[in-house]
Amino acid sequence: MNLVAAAKSHSYRIICGSKKDRDSTAGVLSFSINGEQKAISLNIKQLSHRLIENLPDVSADLVEIASYVYATDAAISRGGPVDSRMGELWRRNFSFEIPVRCLELWNRHDIKHKLEETLSLLSDDFYEFTFISQDAEENIDQFFDFGKESSWQPDSVVMFSGGLDSFAGAVEELIERDNRVALISHHSSTKIGKVQTDLARELVRRVGDGKLQHIPITAQLKSGSNNEGTHRTRSFLFASLGMATAQLFGKAQVSFYENGVISLNLPPVAQVIGARATRTTHPRTLNSFSKLFSVCAAVQN
Repeated sequence: MNLVAAAKSHSYRIICGSKKDRDSTAGVLSFSINGEQKAISLNIKQLSHRLIENLPDVSADLVEIASYVYATDAAISRGGPVDSRMGELWRRNFSFEIPVRCLELWNRHDIKHKLEETLSLLSDDFYEFTFISQDAEENIDQFFDFGKESSWQPDSVVMFSGGLDSFAGAVEELIERDNRVALISHHSSTKIGKVQTDLARELVRRVGDGKLQHIPITAQLKSGSNNEGTHRTRSFLFASLGMATAQLFGKAQVSFYENGVISLNLPPVAQVIGARATRTTHPRTLNSFSKLFSVCAAVQN
């Protein structure tokens, strides 16, 4: 009896994006977890309206799927920093119902399997997806704070967290390779956002604004909804945003710069197993991202 009750308590049904909720506030994705209403705001700056008009539907779906997954991950505690239940709450069972534009694609067995496999590797949770048709009039434009119209094109798209490794990568692209670079940043707090913006501004001052465009992206849960600090699926949202941006610029590659030893993230103690040692940029994670995104890109082309 107790085992059955425990299993039920770790299972979550996530219903995403009812039409009533979507119409309420621009730039907000609403969803419910076991009937409790939640919301995440998504804002993407600096891209022109001309580019966004060319965003393929499957990329728009991917960004929304990744946002729902990230928000759910952050909203449900794994037991807290002092876990009195010996890790019992670490693995969670997620069952998502998500409206999408490309229903036939996302209902393909191979796509669902790759999506579920990728996320399970990343966060140590169990995933199941049911996709339903999204209303035809639903538009991705609501998430963008448009920048100036421009014909500027990057030579490379680089993920930019604001840490030392991504900063070093940006310098290498700009100085050593003499590339025009689009820097993609994601933050959920104003403190991190300021660091990213200040570093990007200093790079522009050094190399000139013709060499660099910084594209800051904010994804924030409604106040009081962030109950889990590990955020293991953050890199899936980050990579999905990078993939969508690369598609807009007609690029087939997104660059992550990370310390190789940290990417492998060997466990410091025997108890730190699985995704308890973060797999954010682990080679297996990046390989899974690449396979999933490549299938999506192939369908679009």
